[in-house]
Amino acid sequence: MENISQHRTLPLWRDRQYLLWLGSDTGSAMGMALQSFTVPLVALVATGSPAQAGLIAALGQLVRVVCTLPGGVLADRRDRRKLMALGGVLGAVGGIGLCLAVVGGVLGFWTLLVLHLFMSARNGVFGSASDAALKDLVPESRLASALAANQGRDAVISLAGGPLGGLLLSVSQVLAFGAMAGAHAVAALGARLIDSPAAPPVPDSRTAEAPKPDDGSGALRSYLAEGTAGMAWLLRRRDLRGILLISTLLNLGINASIISVIFALQQRGESAATIGWVSASMGAGMLLGSLPAAALLKRLPTGLAVCSGLVVMACAMALLPFTQSPIWASVLFGISIFGAPTINAGLGGYFMAAVPSELLGRATSASALLGMAAVPLAPLIAGFGYPAWGWSGLLACCAGICVFATVLAVANRPLRTLPVQAEWAGHASVHTNHGTTAPASGR
Repeated sequence: MENISQHRTLPLWRDRQYLLWLGSDTGSAMGMALQSFTVPLVALVATGSPAQAGLIAALGQLVRVVCTLPGGVLADRRDRRKLMALGGVLGAVGGIGLCLAVVGGVLGFWTLLVLHLFMSARNGVFGSASDAALKDLVPESRLASALAANQGRDAVISLAGGPLGGLLLSVSQVLAFGAMAGAHAVAALGARLIDSPAAPPVPDSRTAEAPKPDDGSGALRSYLAEGTAGMAWLLRRRDLRGILLISTLLNLGINASIISVIFALQQRGESAATIGWVSASMGAGMLLGSLPAAALLKRLPTGLAVCSGLVVMACAMALLPFTQSPIWASVLFGISIFGAPTINAGLGGYFMAAVPSELLGRATSASALLGMAAVPLAPLIAGFGYPAWGWSGLLACCAGICVFATVLAVANRPLRTLPVQAEWAGHASVHTNHGTTAPASGR
């Protein structure tokens, strides 16, 4: 079996390990993109109620958030490749379950809710494994390039996910859910083909002792201790904790805006294909924004690049309440998301450079938990806000959240002063030496 170290000097696009990881992660991302697009629309059709559809989406987000911390502990305890494969298998099972529910004529509120919660729990538990495995496969000097490439990939998925989901739904719900199952099956296959799994995780000496096999309460305490260790480590980092709060607000504002537009277009009778193209505009903006992302992060201070992208996003979101045209909504969504690849690659790359590998699963899950903590409110804001406030009032509320988050970001000195990519490790070590130490690895 080949060793990962033999691949670390190869260019990314010739590195078999990285390409297999990318294929697996792409399958998982496509499956989740189809789920996030199709389930709200199917829920609207099945229930006829924006409030009930919003409740299904909100509970799914909540379950995903709750499952991120135990998922991070698993990613640091277990073979990350095997976790990626298992997550793909479970995703395929969930997609097949949705297909069977449609064929059996039982896809009502409760059936859709249960299956959506199952898929959302899968997303939360196994999402950290793939992210943590990337650092084991890619050297630190190429993290920004790898993350920028991933942003381009995400843009293509976002660009294709809406139209593809709309096209599949216009043909058959079974076809849409079958495609979701197939994407997760591809993710499982790609993970199984990775030659060498990530380096075995090492127990954190600062967390609780390993539980005895027959001690259920001890196992629970151990998982809680390890999960909170990642959270505590992040919150002690002055250079990271402000970013997490800003991410929480931004995710809420952006997700609420997207879901609000989808609900509003569906309620006024627009076709699934039209809604899909509006969603795809964000993918187009991300794809264009991903092209200069790696170069910008090499030349510009990360803080400057991030804050500039956030200002552009806030301005575009502030204009959204003033138009109800699907075309102009698409244009503004595309502009708002143009800086996202640079923002995500910059903050994600610095995050990976700052976090020790043995803590990465827990830290990633803790970051996701904090970043998504308010996201379950987004479908509720959309589902209950549209009947109460209409298009303009609802989107003005969403825009206000985004603008407030941007103001906080620009005023946050640790974020604003993040250096260029080449200086990430040194900058992170300064903050580590000033009072925040990583858990002993034992390696």
